[in-house]
Amino acid sequence: MAGFTLFAISAAGQTCPATPVPSVKGMTVPKDVCIPAGFTDLTIDYFDDYSWKSFVAMIWPSVYGGRGTPDPGRTYVGAGPRVFETFKPLWEIFHRDGSAPASADFQEYEAPMQNACSVRAGFGDMVLASDSGYHDLGQAADGGLLGPLVAQNRSYVRYLTSYNEIAFRHIQSNKWYLRSALPVVPVPRPLQPAIEFPNGAIVVKTAWIETLGLTDAQKRRIYSRMAVIKDTATGKCRKAPVGLIGIHIAQKTASRPQWIWSSFEQVDLAPPAEPDGPGAFLLNDGSNAPMPKSNPIPLVPLPKAPTPFNVERSPKALIHPQTMATNATYRKLVAGSVWQNYQLVVTQWPLAPGDQSLPVSPKQAGDIFQTFPGDGATSAYSNLSMETFHQARPGQGCMNCHNRTRLTADFMWSVQMHAFPPQIFLPQAAESPQKKK
Repeated sequence: MAGFTLFAISAAGQTCPATPVPSVKGMTVPKDVCIPAGFTDLTIDYFDDYSWKSFVAMIWPSVYGGRGTPDPGRTYVGAGPRVFETFKPLWEIFHRDGSAPASADFQEYEAPMQNACSVRAGFGDMVLASDSGYHDLGQAADGGLLGPLVAQNRSYVRYLTSYNEIAFRHIQSNKWYLRSALPVVPVPRPLQPAIEFPNGAIVVKTAWIETLGLTDAQKRRIYSRMAVIKDTATGKCRKAPVGLIGIHIAQKTASRPQWIWSSFEQVDLAPPAEPDGPGAFLLNDGSNAPMPKSNPIPLVPLPKAPTPFNVERSPKALIHPQTMATNATYRKLVAGSVWQNYQLVVTQWPLAPGDQSLPVSPKQAGDIFQTFPGDGATSAYSNLSMETFHQARPGQGCMNCHNRTRLTADFMWSVQMHAFPPQIFLPQAAESPQKKK
């Protein structure tokens, strides 16, 4: 019967639809993926539906003056700072001098002296800058940073990691902003992490470019806002319009203590062109010139006026057909808004044999052999805006990379790297494709 949906009870006690029911009306991130009991096949449709619902919740307008709180009086198309834009960024938690956040209140903002531009940040404000001038530009690696990415308008891609209230309070209360407070992993190494975030902890990483120089057609298709950035040519801070080109959303859940990892991109980054596309790409000049095998731009020393190179998606790692089908459904639901120009690249989650509705043991690792899409993947597992040169290396997907800090920081490189004194390793020259992420 058309429009009729069967529901079933999952092994975890949730009431779940037999097949996912797409919706853009939810203003909160689902507490967990919902899979009917007894389901033993590939659960990609359930996880991708979860990812899109999480994305809608993240882009929901926040209550005015409130941090991380969606406004029930509006929808995802409402104006104002989005929920994810009001989370606590790194600079508000990990101070350069190791001092504690000024307040345990998630709603409070840190003093100007704590950010790299010394600007007073309030509701919805964004600072895309680092003290060094390059820590917000390097692509993530195993405990370090690799070379930067440059858009076709010669804008460096800038990255920002932020935490929701649950994650922030856990770091603050345990003093995990201090390296000396991080638990030592005992020997022999345990099966569960020494640090464990509570369920509902969410960490978001976003990628932004300046929109100056983009065509009007391009600007209409990208979510834009103002931010304070540090100019790479002058070292001085200035306000600039920036556009969102990528977003990672990771949430710790009861059934997936290894977190669920959702990765989205703006659709005009690289070929192929969308049927209604703007006629140009953000990360590709359209000349058919191949993407370099490795990043030609060093992070140290950072060029003041970088030359863009072409980015392309590997034909051997295209977005999974079922993910593309889910994208088509949700992009139709958000049609008429700027958000129709974003797509899910991949959802990664821990795999266990048998009934897929059962919670995965917290003792299970999040390595490539126990996560989707797994070793030998033929579908996408890399976000073009964040893991540009890792498309031929399934081992550098979100989960397997973060699994390397599972026992020490519950998969969170940001804690492991930024706890004072920080341990962020920098390359001395452009990276080789053989180096680790």
